Amino acid sequence: MLTFKQIEAAYWISKLGSFHAAAKRLNTTQSTVSKRIAELEKYLSIEIFDRSNKTTQLTIKGRELIDDFVQMLDLQQNVVRRVGSDVSYAGRFRFGVTEMVALTWLPALIAGIKQLYPDIILEPKIDLTVNLRQQMVTHRLDMIICPAPKTDNSFPTVPLDFLESEWMCSPALVSSKGVVPIERLMELPLLTYAEGSLLHLNLLQALAAIDIKPQNTITCNSMIALAEMASAGLGITYLPTGYFSTYRGDGYLRPVRTNLVLPPLEYLAVHRNDAVSRRIAQLAHETCDFGIPRWRRPGEAAPQRQAP
Repeated sequence: MLTFKQIEAAYWISKLGSFHAAAKRLNTTQSTVSKRIAELEKYLSIEIFDRSNKTTQLTIKGRELIDDFVQMLDLQQNVVRRVGSDVSYAGRFRFGVTEMVALTWLPALIAGIKQLYPDIILEPKIDLTVNLRQQMVTHRLDMIICPAPKTDNSFPTVPLDFLESEWMCSPALVSSKGVVPIERLMELPLLTYAEGSLLHLNLLQALAAIDIKPQNTITCNSMIALAEMASAGLGITYLPTGYFSTYRGDGYLRPVRTNLVLPPLEYLAVHRNDAVSRRIAQLAHETCDFGIPRWRRPGEAAPQRQAP
């Protein structure tokens, strides 16, 4: 008898390249995955995987079938949604976001997903864009939310919003309210976000384009830490405008006008092409907000955990 668990096992082995990786992805044992494939091959009277080499590869017949397996799994999710409603999905969903998403609207997104799929098992991960891209390509994540990533064309994308940033520093460090030449700003220590981030890369490329190389740079993998160091007068930094408006309002930071302004980062949701992933990506589009988190705004209550 052909089962969806067998088809799912075959799909993930083909994507991840091994029985062990597929078992980990499906939250089961390698022996269970092996049993499912053995039953599937026996039922179809063919070998789906070539196990003669160190790496597990699809046979010719297996390559012919894998696209059909993908369509069957997608059809299964669509049928479950149409007949049993969204609340019936109870599987795992692994997704990755950047720090700015985590600081601003990740809690709202998680709350929205749990409302739509009460029994879903969420596994969010916070990382740099370059790492999230790699994990999406290797199928370790079902969706990533990050600045305009260059990924395999097989992944659909949903546009979200633009992240605006600006130069900031302690009011004691730069007193001028007029335009300060970028050359003068770069005489100060430059506090930049983590190497490997698009914000860091875009900033260095923009400076290099006008033949400026910062002499004193402090790199940090935390936006909050950058804001705190800038507030303490340790240097000039480039931070997202909306979220750090509270630092400006409280007098810890002030915006600095200069002749070098970077374009905003466009954020996308890149996701697997299945019903659940498509719906959650659309929910991300509806939820995206890089301003002050809703629960920290005046008159807004903090999110409450529902009683079991």
